[in-house]
Amino acid sequence: MRLPKGIYALGLVSFFMDVASEMVYPLLPLFLVGLGAGAAAVGLVEGVAEATASLFKVVGGRASDRIGARRPFLLLGYGLPGLFRPLLALATQPWHVLLYRFLDRMGKGLRTAPRDALVAELAPKEALGRAYGLHRAMDTLGATLGPLLATLLLPLVGVRGVFWLSALPALLAVSVILLWVKEKPSPPRPLAPLRLQRFSPGYRHFLLVSGIFTLALSSNAFLLLRLHELGLSEEGVTLVYTLYNLAYALLSYPLGGVGDRLGLTTLVGGGFLVYALVYLGFAWAQAPGQGVGLMLLYALYSAAFEGGSRAYLATLIPEGEKASAIGFYHTLVGVLLLPASLLFGGLWQALGSRTAFTAGAGLSLLAFLLFLQRPKEPGRG
Repeated sequence: MRLPKGIYALGLVSFFMDVASEMVYPLLPLFLVGLGAGAAAVGLVEGVAEATASLFKVVGGRASDRIGARRPFLLLGYGLPGLFRPLLALATQPWHVLLYRFLDRMGKGLRTAPRDALVAELAPKEALGRAYGLHRAMDTLGATLGPLLATLLLPLVGVRGVFWLSALPALLAVSVILLWVKEKPSPPRPLAPLRLQRFSPGYRHFLLVSGIFTLALSSNAFLLLRLHELGLSEEGVTLVYTLYNLAYALLSYPLGGVGDRLGLTTLVGGGFLVYALVYLGFAWAQAPGQGVGLMLLYALYSAAFEGGSRAYLATLIPEGEKASAIGFYHTLVGVLLLPASLLFGGLWQALGSRTAFTAGAGLSLLAFLLFLQRPKEPGRG
């Protein structure tokens, strides 16, 4: 079964935006350190950034359901981050980077739930895994190209020049929305207050599991710092991150198909286990080659879980409030990302990276065990 053209258009939007974002992202931890920040400060910046994104996801989701349209939030959410690049390119203090990350992630928050809801509305139910897998694959292909472009441009224009040039693919993302992303808006309608009691037991249980798992999630910035700690250079870290994103992109679509055939719960549960293995590996790694191998295993987790969890979530939510339920899920996860990043950064700074990664692995295993206790619902895979 062919996927609708709108799924490919949304994937192309995410491709261009991730080129823009990932030209910047792998350089930020080392850029922050160069401005005088420590590991705890990196945790603060990343925690605030991700918490901001997720807080605005429920805002974007509820507003999108209320007005019955997704496209305006895509234009706003993808358009604004392109305008914020000068804040980063001109940064001279760590708090300048914090401000940029706050504003950039606000745009991400506004667009995520309406976009994911539009994917769920466009895709046939029997192809949800492939639809989200394709979207994650195109998104991650952009995330692969972004660091590669940054690596090539660094010797020519420097870090700040890369930050300036990253605005160009962001503008291309907005152009694709204007030209090719279409929808059939629903009439505006009032919404009842968002109460968890109205949603299914499976949705509420997945919120609990996801909340615990989120406490295990550190920013990818810490993985990049760990690679540097294992002996990789700045260019080496960027290249490994490119390799990670390439593997992530190549695995996302076929793993989405696996989820459609074997059940999305298999994909999600497997993601919890692989994440725990990766973090245990990073806790005990002693050589750069081991770090590279663990990043490839981390790509397997990302490809299975990022698309699989979104597709699984789409099977648990009501038709009339898809964006609201997706937004609430992302907001819960994002609110917990701040204490998660602060905890991870604090453990690293006080007790070392081994303790921090071991704690993350333990929490992931706890989430997996709780996921096995999910309530049974008819027709859920």
